[in-house]
Amino acid sequence: MLRRPRRADPEPGIVLLVASDPLVIAATRDAARRMAGPPPVLVTTAEEALSQMVGPGNAPRHLVVESGAGSSALLSAARDPFNGTGVVVVARPGQTAPAGLPEVPPEAAQLAAALARGQARRSHPSDAAALAEGLAKGEITVRFQPMVRLADRRLVMVEALARWERPGAALGANAFVPLAERAGLAGLLTLAVARRAMQELAAHRAGRHIRLSFNVPLPELLRPDLPVRLLRLAAEAGLAPAEMLLELTESTEVRDRALLRRALLRLGRAGFGVLLDDLALDDGRRDLLDLPFAGVKLDRKLVLAMPHERRARAEVERVVRHARRRGMVVIAEGVTDSHVWRAIAAAGCDLAQGFGVGRPLPPAALPAWIAAWTAAAMPDRQGQAA
Repeated sequence: MLRRPRRADPEPGIVLLVASDPLVIAATRDAARRMAGPPPVLVTTAEEALSQMVGPGNAPRHLVVESGAGSSALLSAARDPFNGTGVVVVARPGQTAPAGLPEVPPEAAQLAAALARGQARRSHPSDAAALAEGLAKGEITVRFQPMVRLADRRLVMVEALARWERPGAALGANAFVPLAERAGLAGLLTLAVARRAMQELAAHRAGRHIRLSFNVPLPELLRPDLPVRLLRLAAEAGLAPAEMLLELTESTEVRDRALLRRALLRLGRAGFGVLLDDLALDDGRRDLLDLPFAGVKLDRKLVLAMPHERRARAEVERVVRHARRRGMVVIAEGVTDSHVWRAIAAAGCDLAQGFGVGRPLPPAALPAWIAAWTAAAMPDRQGQAA
């Protein structure tokens, strides 16, 4: 028995199927049974599948596409090694599988084996020399995670998250950013991410007013020449400095507040705002909010605690009151469902970010996410973190 989706947010572990051939449908049903999972969810169009692939909420665990049934946009999203979905094309006579995706015949055992293999993240250990080579070759890419305004649910900003796509490997930021900082490559990495993110936003925002944020470690933020470098990159991409916010990461302790203040003012004069990232409960950096930051991002653990912990709610309310007095924006990370959404809205937060809003997605998938988000009513969702 097949199930047709009743909402855009698929259940964890689900197999999403784009097919019309009864043989492919039967093979996928049997493969799901072999994997001890729920029955596949059948969708009739590639557009509907793409909406579930990149939209808010949980990503499907697996995607099965009948050869010839996938649109170019769906296949592009399916090739993303960071999408969290195992993708397999089921071949039909006379059809050729798209390049870069595994192909199997409509046979349950082979299909189940291919889906299991597709869940393995391709990565391997790296060293500083490999990272330096990757930076030189342009292997650093980005994914965009949407941020929406609570007042009207409109997309207003995306955060650029660094990815390293090597031949035969795909690494998330946690796998190489600390390496870059230890090896003295953080400056090159910061500029590589900024350049790629600016170019991608300019190419895919389709005339919409969407701001961009990206992480900058403290040593790089303090560099006197950072505004000039960023202005050069912004001009190349055709973006204005006011369209960008830098996120000060917590990887390095702030020991000289006066030095940081001068850096913030210097960037501000160039048109760049700076956010204090990942402010947590009992955070020793809270006094930094007296500095001229453009805003603050609340740590996801603090945000997730708000619906059931009064102390977390009180802390966020204090931060919001302080931010209002100083004209700062407050962004809640880790928004997963309607309970968290209501809690941050009641506390007065400005923007929401998290899997309940949107997962990190390839920049080219941004229009598809916008369509999926527009069709969804966030406060009525019950999505879970992935």
